[in-house]
Order: sequence, then structure tokens, then C-alpha cells
Amino acid sequence: MRLALCGMPGAGKSTLFTALAGRRAGGAGRGEANMALLNVPDERVDKLSALYKPKKTTYAQITFVDPPPPPAKPEDPAAKLPAELGHADGLLQVVRNFDGGLGAPDPAGEYRDFLDELILHDLITVERRLERIALDRQRGRDVDGEELALLTRAQEMLNAEQLLDADEEIPDHPKLRGFGLLTAKPRIVVANNAEDDPEPPDLGDGVAPVVARAAIEAELAELEPEEAAEFMADLGMAESALDRLIFAAYAACRLISFFTVGEDEVRAWTITQGTLAQQAAGVIHSDLERGFIRAEIMRHQDILEMGSEAAVKKAGLMKVVGKDHLVSDGEVLHVRFNV
Repeated sequence: MRLALCGMPGAGKSTLFTALAGRRAGGAGRGEANMALLNVPDERVDKLSALYKPKKTTYAQITFVDPPPPPAKPEDPAAKLPAELGHADGLLQVVRNFDGGLGAPDPAGEYRDFLDELILHDLITVERRLERIALDRQRGRDVDGEELALLTRAQEMLNAEQLLDADEEIPDHPKLRGFGLLTAKPRIVVANNAEDDPEPPDLGDGVAPVVARAAIEAELAELEPEEAAEFMADLGMAESALDRLIFAAYAACRLISFFTVGEDEVRAWTITQGTLAQQAAGVIHSDLERGFIRAEIMRHQDILEMGSEAAVKKAGLMKVVGKDHLVSDGEVLHVRFNV
């Protein structure tokens, strides 16, 4: 999963990225995006690994992207926002809620102003495509009626200042996937607060932002794990902002994890809710999807409680399922296949 940081200038996007990614940030050249590939904390993986004692333990991973700023005055109004946003699976919209010499913050106003930029970006993209479709019609070329209907609906919503993620079809429709429509993407709002302010600001519209105090997180990133834990305890912090962002991103993007286990490796795999067993097998390896026969499914809780897969099978709690089984969060899969 790839999440891109975005927001108004001065919101502290790069500071937050550096603070959250710490030493795990990948260096970037001038004009390139900074990227950090991070493990997703999961105590279920920890417990399964303690039971199986594998040679290797692999957590699910998430990529944070800090895009370079676009040109100060781009000739194309659609280029006002970084191109990397269109390639991301979700957006982390950072809102300034600290002074920092920039004046009193207006998080609600800044939140709305940036949404207006996202809407304008999408409206330009949609209208340009509609213009090309109209031109094709004039030239007597065939037009995809379904695409036209979807784009027309998107245009109407954007003109009414509605985000496209409010529509049931538009966000996941394959015919619109290539346009990189920003308001159709899952979005997590992050309030970048002052050091002494742990409370979320009121952004209106029922928005519940994740609070991240970048200055404190920057200090935590420089500490060893034990020192960081002690510092967090002194501040009354139960978990880092990074953990909260990851969990919020999983919820917003409708992601879940399933596991494969054994002496060689215990591993978490990320899929979206509603993924079928055969598709989940393909996440592990394309051969498993192509030659899928069946999957043996167990709940990770049952394995941990009973101490072994053999005990789970003896208790009749293992299920043998076909390709149409909906994989649930926390299930352990053994895929049987033949290619």
C-alpha cells in the first residue's frame, strides 16, 4: 500500500514524514519523492512467530511518500498538485495546527481549502476527458457509453463541490482507475499539532483527524526503542503517531491481513475486504492463483489457543474451502495448488 502526504504549504508534511519514517526514510534526489517502507505493527504476527519459531518473520508493509513540491507557477492548472498523488492508493492530508512563526493556525479553513484544490484538480481531469469524447463523437468514432455516464456523474458531483468518494461506483470502477482522481481515493486527515496540544481540532463535517505532533515524533525517531518507550510513558502516549496513521490507513483503505505460517516463515499478507481465496492465493504467488485447488483455513486465535495446527484439526476447526471463500481478517491459509 502506498500513501502520499499532501496538504497546504507550511502544514509540516516533510517534517512529519521525516519524524515518522526516522532512519527508515529512503534518500531522494532533487525533484524526487522521498519514500519510506515501514513494517505494519501486528501483535498477531509476533505471537504466531513465538509459537512457530520460524527462520524468518515478515510483517505487512506500507509505503509513505513525500512528493516534491510542484512548480511554483505551473503552466498547466492540473499540475498544481504533485503527480505522485494520482499514483497513490490513499492520501494523508496534513493540516497545520501549530503557530511555528506562520501565524495562528486555521485547521478547519486549511482543511477545506485543500479539498477545494483536490476538487478543482479532478474537475479539470474529468472535463478534459469529456472534451476528448465529444471530439471523438464529432469525428464519428465509437464512444464508451458507460465511461461517458460515469464521467458526467463525476462532473456533476465536482461542480456541486462533492467528493467522488461519496459515490458507490466511481472510486473503484475500472474504467476510471487510470485517471488518478484524487477525491475518489481514501483519505486520512492528520492534524499536525503543537508540542503541548494532544487534542484534535474541530474540522467540521464530522471529520476525526489523527493527531500527530511532529516535533515530538522527531525526537522519538532519534531514540533507541527503550528510550523512546520511556519518553512516551513520560508524555502519557500509549502509541506513536506512526502506529495510529497505519491503523487509520488500513481502515480507510478497507485493508485486512491474512497469514501464512510454518518453520521457514511466518508472514502477514495485505488484501482488501471482499477478497476471495483464489485471489488471496495470487497475492502470495501467481502460480498459486493459476493452479488453485483449495485452501485449508484456520483462525489464528485457534492456533494460538490450542498450541498447534494438529490440535485445531483434531477439534474440527479447520475448514477446507474453494476459490469463492471470502477471506477474513486474521485467517491462516494453506493453499493447495497444481500447475
